[in-house]
Amino acid sequence: MTLKRRAKLRAPATSQHKNLGTHMAAFTMRKQVYAALPEGEEHRGARWMAALIIGNVILATATTLLQSVPELQPHMAANTTIPLLCGSLFLVEFCLRLWTAPECHRLWGKFPVLGKCGSYLVSFHGVIDLLVCVPMVFILAGFAATGWLSLFGVISLFKLSRYVTSLELVGTVIRNERHTLMASVLTLGLLLVVLSTCLFLIENEAQPERFKSIPHSMWWGIVTLTTVGYGDMSPVTLPGRILGGMTMLIGIGMLAMPTGIIATGFANERKRRELLQTWKIVSSLPLFKGLDANWISEISGLLRTLMVPAHVTVITKGEFSTALFFIVDGEVEIDLHPAPRRLKRGDFFGEAGLLQNKPRSATVTTVKPTRFLVLGLAEYQSLISRAPDLRRKLEETASQRTRESR
Repeated sequence: MTLKRRAKLRAPATSQHKNLGTHMAAFTMRKQVYAALPEGEEHRGARWMAALIIGNVILATATTLLQSVPELQPHMAANTTIPLLCGSLFLVEFCLRLWTAPECHRLWGKFPVLGKCGSYLVSFHGVIDLLVCVPMVFILAGFAATGWLSLFGVISLFKLSRYVTSLELVGTVIRNERHTLMASVLTLGLLLVVLSTCLFLIENEAQPERFKSIPHSMWWGIVTLTTVGYGDMSPVTLPGRILGGMTMLIGIGMLAMPTGIIATGFANERKRRELLQTWKIVSSLPLFKGLDANWISEISGLLRTLMVPAHVTVITKGEFSTALFFIVDGEVEIDLHPAPRRLKRGDFFGEAGLLQNKPRSATVTTVKPTRFLVLGLAEYQSLISRAPDLRRKLEETASQRTRESR
């Protein structure tokens, strides 16, 4: 085979390697950009990006609000620098999120069009990210971003749900409780129609100019059921007033239903998130390495979180053993002789007293603010009786520490 022919055969392979290298580089860059965006993996750049976007949202909203002040309208209309700057930053963020959408595990990958990119475009945040870019397009086209276009500047406030946990929590609770909330809203709507119809039939003859029709009477129904009571429409007949009083009482009870549903939803969601966070912490602790998900879930339900400031005594030598402590964050010092010993994240203490049913053998003090997961005595005994491997690990750790302290 000649050298020219060999070179021709190698050329396609070399080209394929170059294309593969280009794709890998683009893939790696996309992952890095996704990690730098808020909602991505843990990355230091995400904090700065979140701060930049939050500042941009505040600036865009403040500009929109000031544009409605008559004294400032001439100045705000002449200065388009701030709206263009805010719109440009929003557009860059939208393009980056669209490009990195395939890396987001929260998006539905089997969307009929464009896969995860299409899923992002029709998601709540995707629609908001696109709408906030609309004022910049009109400004570049020579139109003033005033009137109803100002609404797009205020819509940018919904972007804060990515960065403010409480706002995201509200959306999650409403989504989780949507069926129950819809049932209460439908019930309220049915009552509104029935009660407004009854009052129309009662008051139409006495006040034909106010209760002209059932749709007109529904305004009275809304105001009365919500117990607002504007007073622009009120019954004058005795049956009408009796019905009005009943409507007020029904409204108080019906409006309390969604409040109770949302409050319960908040409690359940916070408990679920705390349990999930505890599950992640427990699964990362060396003592529980190798346990399956069912054991981790059960242990997570038995633990409680305890925050202790710095330089506070957690356990005292000689006191009765009542709990096992796992360090989540922070550092503690065990008062041992001849030299104290320090424990950090992932370590645990208090196992010797529980295993041997003896008083504490040392005093433990926090060196810095420390967060613990605490396993109580009753929960510990129940767990150890059903997990011999866990008991063996605790006994090995306790015997090793006893040897080291001698």
